[in-house]
Amino acid sequence: MELKDYYKILEVAPIATHKEIKQSFRRLALKYHPDKNNGDHLSAALFREVQEAWEVLSDPTLREEYNYKRWYNRSIGEAFVEKALSPDAILAECKRLRHYVHSMNIFQLDYDALSFHVRQLLSETNLGILQQAQQQPVNRAIISSLLKAADPLPLRYLQPIALLLSQLAGTDETMLRDVHEAVQRRKRRDLWEKYKWVMVLAITATICWIMYLVGRPA
Repeated sequence: MELKDYYKILEVAPIATHKEIKQSFRRLALKYHPDKNNGDHLSAALFREVQEAWEVLSDPTLREEYNYKRWYNRSIGEAFVEKALSPDAILAECKRLRHYVHSMNIFQLDYDALSFHVRQLLSETNLGILQQAQQQPVNRAIISSLLKAADPLPLRYLQPIALLLSQLAGTDETMLRDVHEAVQRRKRRDLWEKYKWVMVLAITATICWIMYLVGRPA
Protein backbone atom coordinates (compact mmCIF):
# COMPACT_ATOMS: atom_id res chain seq x y z
CA MET A 1 0.00 0.00 0.00
CA GLU A 2 1.17 3.52 -0.75
CA LEU A 3 1.90 5.45 2.42
CA LYS A 4 3.40 8.80 3.30
CA ASP A 5 5.66 9.19 6.31
CA TYR A 6 3.58 11.64 8.33
CA TYR A 7 6.10 11.66 11.19
CA LYS A 8 8.80 12.76 8.79
CA ILE A 9 6.52 15.43 7.32
CA LEU A 10 5.84 16.84 10.80
CA GLU A 11 9.48 16.41 11.80
CA VAL A 12 8.73 14.34 14.91
CA ALA A 13 9.63 10.86 16.09
CA PRO A 14 7.06 8.02 15.82
CA ILE A 15 6.93 7.97 19.63
CA ALA A 16 6.18 11.71 19.86
CA THR A 17 3.43 12.76 22.27
CA HIS A 18 0.30 14.55 21.11
CA LYS A 19 1.71 17.76 22.57
CA GLU A 20 4.96 17.41 20.63
CA ILE A 21 3.09 16.69 17.40
CA LYS A 22 0.85 19.71 17.95
CA GLN A 23 3.79 22.01 18.62
CA SER A 24 5.60 20.85 15.49
CA PHE A 25 2.45 21.19 13.40
CA ARG A 26 1.92 24.79 14.56
CA ARG A 27 5.55 25.65 13.81
CA LEU A 28 5.46 24.16 10.31
CA ALA A 29 1.99 25.47 9.51
CA LEU A 30 3.17 28.97 10.41
CA LYS A 31 6.34 28.51 8.34
CA TYR A 32 4.53 27.36 5.18
CA HIS A 33 1.24 29.26 5.56
CA PRO A 34 0.15 30.87 2.25
CA ASP A 35 -0.25 34.26 3.97
CA LYS A 36 3.50 34.27 4.66
CA ASN A 37 4.55 32.81 1.31
CA ASN A 38 2.41 34.60 -1.22
CA GLY A 39 2.74 32.96 -4.62
CA ASP A 40 5.22 30.30 -3.47
CA HIS A 41 3.85 27.04 -4.90
CA LEU A 42 6.32 24.85 -3.03
CA SER A 43 5.36 26.35 0.34
CA ALA A 44 1.67 25.95 -0.50
CA ALA A 45 2.21 22.28 -1.32
CA LEU A 46 4.19 21.70 1.88
CA PHE A 47 1.46 23.45 3.89
CA ARG A 48 -1.10 20.96 2.53
CA GLU A 49 1.21 18.06 3.39
CA VAL A 50 1.58 19.32 6.96
CA GLN A 51 -2.18 19.71 7.31
CA GLU A 52 -2.78 16.20 5.98
CA ALA A 53 -0.27 14.72 8.44
CA TRP A 54 -1.81 16.65 11.35
CA GLU A 55 -5.33 15.48 10.51
CA VAL A 56 -4.19 11.87 10.83
CA LEU A 57 -1.74 12.05 13.73
CA SER A 58 -3.91 14.34 15.88
CA ASP A 59 -6.76 11.82 15.90
CA PRO A 60 -6.00 8.85 18.25
CA THR A 61 -8.04 6.39 16.16
CA LEU A 62 -6.59 7.50 12.83
CA ARG A 63 -3.10 7.54 14.29
CA GLU A 64 -3.47 3.98 15.55
CA GLU A 65 -4.66 2.81 12.13
CA TYR A 66 -1.84 4.71 10.46
CA ASN A 67 0.76 3.21 12.83
CA TYR A 68 -0.39 -0.28 11.90
CA LYS A 69 -0.16 0.49 8.18
CA ARG A 70 3.24 2.09 8.74
CA TRP A 71 4.49 -0.96 10.62
CA TYR A 72 3.18 -3.27 7.88
CA ASN A 73 4.87 -1.25 5.15
CA ARG A 74 8.19 -1.39 6.96
CA SER A 75 7.81 -5.12 7.65
CA ILE A 76 7.49 -5.93 3.93
CA GLY A 77 10.21 -3.50 2.90
CA GLU A 78 7.94 -1.01 1.12
CA ALA A 79 9.29 2.52 0.83
CA PHE A 80 7.18 5.51 1.79
CA VAL A 81 5.68 7.65 -0.95
CA GLU A 82 7.72 10.76 -1.50
CA LYS A 83 5.70 13.75 -2.61
CA ALA A 84 7.00 15.28 -5.87
CA LEU A 85 7.61 18.75 -4.48
CA SER A 86 10.85 19.79 -6.18
CA PRO A 87 11.76 19.98 -9.89
CA ASP A 88 14.22 17.09 -9.52
CA ALA A 89 11.65 14.95 -7.68
CA ILE A 90 9.01 15.65 -10.34
CA LEU A 91 11.52 14.73 -13.06
CA ALA A 92 12.35 11.48 -11.26
CA GLU A 93 8.64 10.58 -11.16
CA CYS A 94 8.32 11.34 -14.88
CA LYS A 95 11.29 9.12 -15.70
CA ARG A 96 9.85 6.30 -13.59
CA LEU A 97 6.57 6.54 -15.48
CA ARG A 98 8.38 6.53 -18.83
CA HIS A 99 10.34 3.38 -17.90
CA TYR A 100 7.16 1.70 -16.63
CA VAL A 101 5.25 2.40 -19.85
CA HIS A 102 8.13 1.12 -21.98
CA SER A 103 8.21 -2.11 -19.97
CA MET A 104 4.51 -2.73 -20.57
CA ASN A 105 2.80 -4.53 -23.41
CA ILE A 106 1.17 -1.69 -25.34
CA PHE A 107 -2.00 -3.74 -25.77
CA GLN A 108 -2.35 -4.05 -21.98
CA LEU A 109 -2.06 -0.33 -21.25
CA ASP A 110 -4.96 1.34 -19.49
CA TYR A 111 -5.25 4.61 -21.41
CA ASP A 112 -7.42 6.27 -18.76
CA ALA A 113 -4.99 5.38 -15.95
CA LEU A 114 -1.92 6.45 -17.94
CA SER A 115 -3.52 9.74 -18.98
CA PHE A 116 -4.58 10.44 -15.40
CA HIS A 117 -1.08 9.72 -14.08
CA VAL A 118 0.56 12.07 -16.58
CA ARG A 119 -1.95 14.83 -15.79
CA GLN A 120 -1.31 14.33 -12.07
CA LEU A 121 2.40 14.90 -12.67
CA LEU A 122 1.39 18.09 -14.47
CA SER A 123 -0.95 19.22 -11.72
CA GLU A 124 -1.42 22.92 -10.99
CA THR A 125 0.87 22.61 -7.97
CA ASN A 126 3.64 20.83 -9.86
CA LEU A 127 3.43 23.23 -12.81
CA GLY A 128 3.61 26.14 -10.38
CA ILE A 129 6.73 24.70 -8.74
CA LEU A 130 8.41 24.07 -12.09
CA GLN A 131 7.56 27.50 -13.49
CA GLN A 132 8.68 29.15 -10.27
CA ALA A 133 12.03 27.31 -10.27
CA GLN A 134 12.68 28.17 -13.95
CA GLN A 135 15.10 25.26 -14.42
CA GLN A 136 14.89 24.93 -18.20
CA PRO A 137 17.05 21.77 -18.51
CA VAL A 138 14.81 20.02 -15.97
CA ASN A 139 11.64 21.24 -17.69
CA ARG A 140 12.92 20.02 -21.05
CA ALA A 141 13.74 16.61 -19.56
CA ILE A 142 10.25 16.42 -18.02
CA ILE A 143 8.58 17.27 -21.32
CA SER A 144 10.73 14.71 -23.14
CA SER A 145 9.98 11.98 -20.57
CA LEU A 146 6.23 12.62 -20.54
CA LEU A 147 5.97 12.79 -24.32
CA LYS A 148 7.63 9.37 -24.48
CA ALA A 149 5.40 8.03 -21.71
CA ALA A 150 2.28 9.38 -23.44
CA ASP A 151 3.33 8.17 -26.91
CA PRO A 152 0.96 5.14 -26.93
CA LEU A 153 -2.06 7.31 -26.08
CA PRO A 154 -4.66 8.07 -28.77
CA LEU A 155 -5.06 11.69 -29.84
CA ARG A 156 -8.05 12.42 -27.61
CA TYR A 157 -5.94 11.55 -24.56
CA LEU A 158 -2.80 13.27 -25.81
CA GLN A 159 -4.30 16.67 -26.60
CA PRO A 160 -5.13 17.69 -22.97
CA ILE A 161 -1.63 16.56 -21.95
CA ALA A 162 -0.10 18.60 -24.78
CA LEU A 163 -1.87 21.72 -23.49
CA LEU A 164 -0.33 21.22 -20.03
CA LEU A 165 3.11 20.55 -21.52
CA SER A 166 2.79 23.74 -23.57
CA GLN A 167 2.11 25.65 -20.35
CA LEU A 168 5.32 24.20 -18.93
CA ALA A 169 7.24 25.03 -22.12
CA GLY A 170 6.22 28.68 -21.87
CA THR A 171 8.11 30.64 -24.53
CA ASP A 172 10.76 27.98 -25.12
CA GLU A 173 10.45 27.37 -28.87
CA THR A 174 12.33 24.07 -28.75
CA MET A 175 9.98 22.58 -26.15
CA LEU A 176 6.89 23.96 -27.90
CA ARG A 177 8.05 22.45 -31.19
CA ASP A 178 8.60 19.05 -29.53
CA VAL A 179 5.07 19.10 -28.12
CA HIS A 180 3.57 20.21 -31.46
CA GLU A 181 5.45 17.54 -33.41
CA ALA A 182 4.31 14.83 -30.98
CA VAL A 183 0.67 15.82 -31.55
CA GLN A 184 1.16 15.89 -35.33
CA ARG A 185 2.74 12.41 -35.28
CA ARG A 186 -0.19 11.13 -33.27
CA LYS A 187 -2.64 12.66 -35.76
CA ARG A 188 -0.87 10.92 -38.64
CA ARG A 189 -0.87 7.61 -36.80
CA ASP A 190 -4.55 7.92 -35.96
CA LEU A 191 -5.30 8.76 -39.59
CA TRP A 192 -3.35 5.70 -40.72
CA GLU A 193 -5.17 3.49 -38.20
CA LYS A 194 -8.48 4.84 -39.48
CA TYR A 195 -7.87 4.29 -43.19
CA LYS A 196 -5.28 1.52 -43.40
CA TRP A 197 -7.88 -1.19 -44.06
CA VAL A 198 -9.31 0.83 -46.91
CA MET A 199 -5.83 1.06 -48.41
CA VAL A 200 -5.22 -2.65 -47.86
CA LEU A 201 -8.48 -3.51 -49.61
CA ALA A 202 -7.68 -1.13 -52.46
CA ILE A 203 -4.22 -2.63 -52.93
CA THR A 204 -5.62 -6.17 -52.75
CA ALA A 205 -8.28 -5.33 -55.33
CA THR A 206 -5.65 -3.78 -57.61
CA ILE A 207 -3.42 -6.86 -57.37
CA CYS A 208 -6.36 -9.15 -58.10
CA TRP A 209 -7.29 -7.03 -61.11
CA ILE A 210 -3.73 -7.13 -62.45
CA MET A 211 -3.60 -10.92 -61.95
CA TYR A 212 -6.90 -11.23 -63.82
CA LEU A 213 -5.64 -9.14 -66.72
CA VAL A 214 -2.37 -11.10 -66.91
CA GLY A 215 -4.11 -14.46 -66.70
CA ARG A 216 -6.90 -13.61 -69.14
CA PRO A 217 -6.69 -15.50 -72.44
CA ALA A 218 -5.46 -13.34 -75.31
